[in-house]
Amino acid sequence: QVGALRRCGGRNMASEDEVKALRPPSLLEVLDNREKTDGPRLSLTHLLYVAKTQDKDAALEFHREVMVDLQKVEGGVTGILLVQDGALVHYMEASNFHTNAFLRHLNTQGKGVVSDARVMLSSEDCDRRNFSKWTSLHVNAASEGDVSISGEDPTDLAFDLFTNLCKIQSAGEKPVTMCPSAQRVEAYTTCEGFFLLEEYLDMFDAPVTLVLGSEKVWPLQPTVSYAGL
Repeated sequence: QVGALRRCGGRNMASEDEVKALRPPSLLEVLDNREKTDGPRLSLTHLLYVAKTQDKDAALEFHREVMVDLQKVEGGVTGILLVQDGALVHYMEASNFHTNAFLRHLNTQGKGVVSDARVMLSSEDCDRRNFSKWTSLHVNAASEGDVSISGEDPTDLAFDLFTNLCKIQSAGEKPVTMCPSAQRVEAYTTCEGFFLLEEYLDMFDAPVTLVLGSEKVWPLQPTVSYAGL
């Protein structure tokens, strides 16, 4: 008779179910159980970039048209676009695939509409949204005159802007009061602490290429077949 305990070599051995009941659940089991009860986990990229623009109406229309097309294939795009004379701020939440596709389109088709775009924040695999929908607005933020950010930490600058934008949704703050001035946005676009759009795409969207040391050896080493070993 096979009971809860099996005898092997004179010793009682616990069954697999008993061992599983005695140990704490693994991380994989916790994630699997959570998906069964709560549904599939969101995996979003939160992206924030700034840019200069000479025609705010053209910049607004460009983004709106792209978002309409993007919503057809990725219904879960959320965020906010704030456009003013000379500058724009755009925060969006979508899958990593679609945020990178959008940036590629902006880089190729947005020339002449926006310039000096820099990515201030990019956070992947986020499991929640900060905005319930995607909106776009004209704003007239108060002028600051000359703005210098040379002594400020880029990380702090990005987090402060991100926090202020989120307050539009979470605290009902007015977009015009949370939007940085055009002069400040222009200062952000010259900050080398943030990736230029082209640099960001080269780093995070281009294929990874590796050159092994053995590939630089001459003569070339014969290919080793591991089949059957």
